Amino acid sequence: MNPSHDFSSQRPSSRLGTRLALVLLPLIALPLLLLGGAAYLRARAILEQQAVAQLTIDVQLQAQSLRDFAVARTNFLQLASTRAALRTPLTTMMQARAGSTVYQDNRDLVRQALRGLLTEGGQILFSDALIVHIPDGVVLASSDPRLEGQTLPSVGSGEIPPTAIGTRRIFDDALLAPGNLAFVTSTPLLSPVEPNVILVTVNRERRAAELLQLLQTPWEQRSPYGMGVGEAYLAVPPGTFIHVERNSAAPLTAPGLPTVFDLAKTSATGSFSAASPDGENSLGVYQWLSDWDLGVVLVLPQAAVFTGLNSFAPSMIVLVLASVLISIIIVSFASGRMLRPLGTLTAFSERISRGEWSHRVPEDRDDELGTLAGALNHMAEELSGLYRSLEARVEERTRQIRTAAEVARAVTSTPHLDDLLRRAVDLIRERFGFYHVSIFLLDDEGRNALLRESTGQVGAVLKARGHNLAVGSQSIIGWVTANNQPRIASDVGRDPIHLANELLPETRAEAAVPLQVAGRVLGALDVQSAEPGAFTPEMLELLQTLADQLSAAIQNARLAQESSVAADRARLISDVTRQFSGLMDVERVLETAAHTLHRVLGQPEIVISLTPEPGAAPEGGDGHE
Repeated sequence: MNPSHDFSSQRPSSRLGTRLALVLLPLIALPLLLLGGAAYLRARAILEQQAVAQLTIDVQLQAQSLRDFAVARTNFLQLASTRAALRTPLTTMMQARAGSTVYQDNRDLVRQALRGLLTEGGQILFSDALIVHIPDGVVLASSDPRLEGQTLPSVGSGEIPPTAIGTRRIFDDALLAPGNLAFVTSTPLLSPVEPNVILVTVNRERRAAELLQLLQTPWEQRSPYGMGVGEAYLAVPPGTFIHVERNSAAPLTAPGLPTVFDLAKTSATGSFSAASPDGENSLGVYQWLSDWDLGVVLVLPQAAVFTGLNSFAPSMIVLVLASVLISIIIVSFASGRMLRPLGTLTAFSERISRGEWSHRVPEDRDDELGTLAGALNHMAEELSGLYRSLEARVEERTRQIRTAAEVARAVTSTPHLDDLLRRAVDLIRERFGFYHVSIFLLDDEGRNALLRESTGQVGAVLKARGHNLAVGSQSIIGWVTANNQPRIASDVGRDPIHLANELLPETRAEAAVPLQVAGRVLGALDVQSAEPGAFTPEMLELLQTLADQLSAAIQNARLAQESSVAADRARLISDVTRQFSGLMDVERVLETAAHTLHRVLGQPEIVISLTPEPGAAPEGGDGHE
């Protein structure tokens, strides 16, 4: 940026902010909007309080209805358990041997008596009635013979106490209400004959659904929000809501609202706002029946609660429209006289965003807009130069990456190691225009970096000399192979570890990157340039990527070469072994071995000597040396 162009020294003679403030002071839209919003929130709070009060009354009435239902069933069952039509055949059945004719006949009479308990005065009181043995919970007789002989889990778990008289709820009972809710009324049948049996009556499935429907219907009839707007639920810990749809054959279960169960731990009644099980924002109240560990929950959609706000909406809309109209008139007047230059600046920014760097905005004002116009023009000049520079850099970087990819493909497609290295240095020098390129590989001991390939006649001379550098020596190659890190000498005359080579007098910059596989250094790739500072961090990163691909290719070529040598050795051993097969004479074996080795190894003369065993006499001697 040009430091001589100082926008801070150009002070506008008038303030645009002052003008806009004087014009926009008459606006009253904001106060009206705030007033309307406050009125709306107050009305919303009042409607919510009214809804909570109404729902609280309703939920208490529903809870009382459940208690009345329980008391009525308990009283009826307590009286019905004394009927002779039930006790007499039950006493005889319990005294008879199980499976006998007397037992079967009296159990039929007990069943008939149990069925008589299900209705009273044309009203269906219970779904089923059972005689249950204590303490194992086996059903001895039932109004539904399919239940006889089965075990009632609620008796064994203590949910149905064997000595208490009352009505309670059970949930997910495997026999009576698997995965659902049922209401059970029980009483012990105490007599000298049958002291270990209880009479159990059940309201489940359709009867339970009818009970829930009775809870829902009166509330809907009293509700000021209309029929079918809200929903009544029974909450069963730890997290289940139970409700009923019209004409449903059984109660339905759904995941409950965690808020209800959390609040019930601290208060028996309360209200809440949450998303209902169907996902709609709702307002609700609950009443917890601690003796049943059951909650009655009423949920009302918030949309129904705040329907009354519609009467307030017209007046609020009139106020908002009036304020908006006044704002439009004033802002239009202001923009016509004072803000028109902003359109020019907007058009300028759009043209600059499209790359029209030569476009400029007029600087003919003495206020903040004039200062802004000058700053934008100067910014456009700076951006124009920066954009061209970035385009050039991106183009150069793209060319380098494309070239590196081309070199990598060409190198990795060459299987032989010597050909691979020769092609690599030639391509890197040719494509990137470097002064000199070399590849060093470590010897077997890893102590010296040997020059394996280098470009041009200088490279041929260095290879003929057996040029090498010790790992860790005072040279860039020695440093890179010792530290397994790349290094740049931007100016070789000032780099302390650069080792000058008399055969490369034009070197002004040098860069080397390690050739390594899985952290093991194989050698180094060395490039030299006749231009100082030729190697940027981006170029070093590109060279390292190329070196990594080259390292993998070198490793693969070495492995292929070792595999080929191993295969040749295996074939040699196989040929020699096959020639020996079936030979028993020592002289014949040695002669065959010598001929085979001469043919396979290509040596002009093969000599095989046998060493006598210690203490054995030489052939044709007397056993003494």
